[in-house]
This record gives sequence, structure tokens and C-alpha cells, in this order.
Amino acid sequence: MALTVETGAVIGGANTYITEANADTYFSNRNNPTAWTNLTSGNKEAALIYSTVALDWMFKWTGEITNLTQLLAWPRMDAEDGEGRTIAHNVIPQRVIDAQCELALLHAGTALNSTYDRGGEVRSEQVGPLKTEYFAGASVEPFVPILSRLVSGLGVARSNMMGELDRG
Repeated sequence: MALTVETGAVIGGANTYITEANADTYFSNRNNPTAWTNLTSGNKEAALIYSTVALDWMFKWTGEITNLTQLLAWPRMDAEDGEGRTIAHNVIPQRVIDAQCELALLHAGTALNSTYDRGGEVRSEQVGPLKTEYFAGASVEPFVPILSRLVSGLGVARSNMMGELDRG
């Protein structure tokens, strides 16, 4: 599936906030993790599309969508960052785009629709023979600390999500 980039103009059929070339630049500026550079172009596109959908559902964003027909969560009206600055109704915040890249990288290593270990809310552990007990209600969603940091103030996580990025 081809990438259709949302620029802030409410692009019909948009399925990503960033081009593959821009994602390559993002990772080039961050030491080119092999988990990204080893992907084919088709796999990069798929990871960007999948990460866009996941990102949009992982967070409850500030403000409201700009147009009822838009497919993605951004652009938004009446959105603010964590410092109270208004985000223009035709802008996709760079931190959202960066978060999409980080989530695409995670997806490249471990599919975002994988089953995760109960959100890391460990009640007790036992080394031999391996046993882990989680608190009741512990999330099975991935929590990616860098995502929470990147989008801090732009929205709140819909649930506890746990995961690690492989920058190998």
C-alpha cells in the first residue's frame, strides 16, 4: 500500500504523518538503527502506516479533529501543547511525527499487535523455575517511554502500554 501523507490540509486517504524518506532522515540523525535500515521500502511503508493507526489510538489527543471526514487524528482544532501554546489547525506537531517514527521502529522489531507481558506491572518474580505474577488489571498494551515523553502535553495515553525499542 502506498503512503498518503497528511500534511495538515486534511488529505483524503491519508495513512501516515511522514514520508519514508523523512523517516529515513529521522533515523539517520539518530545513528541509523539497523532495525530500520535493514527493512525493505515496502516494510518501512507498512511500519509507518501501522504505527500511524496505533499512535492515533494510543493517545487521546487535545482538541478536536479538524474535519469529520479525516481519517487520522491530526490535524486538530483547539489543540494545545503542554505549555498552553495553541497548535494551528493545519499543523501536525513534529513531536507526533517523531513519535510515529519511534513506534514504526518498535513495530519493525516486534509487531504492535503482539501480546505483551501485562504492561510490566509485576507483582512478584521467581527466577527458578521462571515465574512472573502480574497485578490484576495490568495492561497487555505496549508502553513505550519515549512515546509518552515525545507527546507529553499533546494528549494522554488511553491505557498503560509497555515495550522496548531495539536500536541495534
